[in-house]
Amino acid sequence: MELEPEIMQQLLQVFTGELDGQIQSITDGLLKLEKGVEGDERHIVFEDIFRSAHNIKGASRGVEVLDVSKISHHLESLFSQLKRDNTTPSAALIDLCLECMDHMHEALTAFTNKTPLGFDLAALIQRIDACIESEDEAAEPDTDTAKEAPQEKNQKATKKVKKTSKPVLSSNNAESLHVSTPEHKAPAESLPEPAGKPAAGQAGGAEVIRLSIDKLEAVAASGEELQVSKIEMEDHLESIHKLNIQLEAFSSLWMHAGPALNHHRQNLPVEVVRLLDHSVDSILELDKLGKKMHKEMRSSTSRLGILSNNMQSDIRMMRLVPVASLLRPLSRTVRDVARELGKQVDYQVVGDEIEMDRSVLDGVRDPLIHLLRNAIDHGMETPEQRKAAGKPETGKLSVQVQAEGSQIRMTVKDDGGGIQVEKIAATAHKRKLATETELSSMSDEEILDFVFRPGFSSKEIVTNVSGRGVGLDVVRSNLRKLKGSVQLYTVPGEGTTFVLNLPLTLATDHGLMVRAEGNIYAIPTTSVDRVMEVQADKIVDVEASQAVLVEGRAVPLCKLSSLLETGGKEPVSMELIPIVLVSKGWDIVALVVDEILGEREIVIKSLRPPLISVRNVTGGTLTGSGDIIMVLNP
Repeated sequence: MELEPEIMQQLLQVFTGELDGQIQSITDGLLKLEKGVEGDERHIVFEDIFRSAHNIKGASRGVEVLDVSKISHHLESLFSQLKRDNTTPSAALIDLCLECMDHMHEALTAFTNKTPLGFDLAALIQRIDACIESEDEAAEPDTDTAKEAPQEKNQKATKKVKKTSKPVLSSNNAESLHVSTPEHKAPAESLPEPAGKPAAGQAGGAEVIRLSIDKLEAVAASGEELQVSKIEMEDHLESIHKLNIQLEAFSSLWMHAGPALNHHRQNLPVEVVRLLDHSVDSILELDKLGKKMHKEMRSSTSRLGILSNNMQSDIRMMRLVPVASLLRPLSRTVRDVARELGKQVDYQVVGDEIEMDRSVLDGVRDPLIHLLRNAIDHGMETPEQRKAAGKPETGKLSVQVQAEGSQIRMTVKDDGGGIQVEKIAATAHKRKLATETELSSMSDEEILDFVFRPGFSSKEIVTNVSGRGVGLDVVRSNLRKLKGSVQLYTVPGEGTTFVLNLPLTLATDHGLMVRAEGNIYAIPTTSVDRVMEVQADKIVDVEASQAVLVEGRAVPLCKLSSLLETGGKEPVSMELIPIVLVSKGWDIVALVVDEILGEREIVIKSLRPPLISVRNVTGGTLTGSGDIIMVLNP
């Protein structure tokens, strides 16, 4: 029976997500085999990748993606053979299996877009079958084959594969990459068996549904609007409270004036006396009603606040995903780049069980890929160069993830050759980014900052990996969009470290409201270290600029209006100066404001062109009266 198109489309969306998970499980297993596992552990890996291939075959048939089903069927046979023999597969065989992972993605894309395949499916299957036959011959040799020397037998098997396959990387590169990631259970159970059996992963009784990102974003948007309504009600509640104070004061005034007026009542017209009595009664009634309204509205606002906060908390939890969902697929990227450049890399991942907002994780994907590729291409030396420098031939590249309150820190570190400041300075001068005089007065940190300039690249040779002028400015600009930052540390000959500071979530935040040059701004409290008022004598001059002494440390001083280019840059001259200490990563700066108004809950809305390019502004938020306040990202 043919399913309705809408139902088929929903099933296809579910299959797409499951296919990604199963392919990642197989990829992880293949990379473990390439690294080298023995005995029972190797057998477990074979069992996992066999089960994943089997699940892909059944699920792809269910949604009629037959090209994926064909590839997975032949891979299942190959993995079954490998599982039976429990021997380490060759580098060429692992390359072929990884190639099949890519082709399954391509086949699904072609099916979805109703376009022809971009590869020869029959030739691919023939190559897989040739490997199966060669494994069969190796496992069950005839009497003539058994008499052959092992080397001659391997040569025959290799020739048999080469007759039907395109060239693959030689086995000499089998150790070009070692991948070490925390152990993850293969998600094979998440895909149902083709016979309709319940997934093994559901044994615990928990029911799970798949929800599209668009629907989740719609729920999140509704939650934000609810939060905005709550903030508006709190503002209205504050207005009612102020009105009640005025009514109470007016009522008290009338009560005190009552005895004095009584002496003159007989001299006043009757209409005036009636008006005065009515006014007193009305004021007392308004005061009573105002207090009652304030009490009821405060109760309603409190209930709305609890519901809104609970909803926001639930939405945040729904949006959180393990960092492993980003870092695990990058193992393949690191492997392929290292193989392409002829370098040996030991890729380590620490802390990928930490969870963060999916939108933040999606935003940091491209910067992280760029840093990893850059580390292998620019930072990591060839095995010969490392050996000559007294280093192990295999370089180390790691990504460490740490949670620090509402912030996530990602550290990308390599033990390569580091960055030579002199080379960066020479490139900056060549590209006319700075004169020799300016460069001579700069610190190493300031010179290294040139690598984040648009189009900056010190590599003259254009390759598939780098040298095309797409520099680290992409990393910095993308992180700024996420309200994050990046710091660079390097030691020539020892390696380079990039530290990425990211918010845990981009959802509802708290903001410190400040006034500068007559305008009100919000600074996310996650960036605020402290607020304080300092005496003018605490300000010192440091290298032609002002700084304020905080716990004996000179912190750079900057007027907020100057930072936003809305006011002059004249030195601060007030006697008592309100400042906000803003921290970003390991850096800290003191912002001078006219007035600190206090903290409040804010819902940050993204800006649209042309405001999206405004420096140091990350978005906007609405007040209860409908006014727009700029949210800063100093």
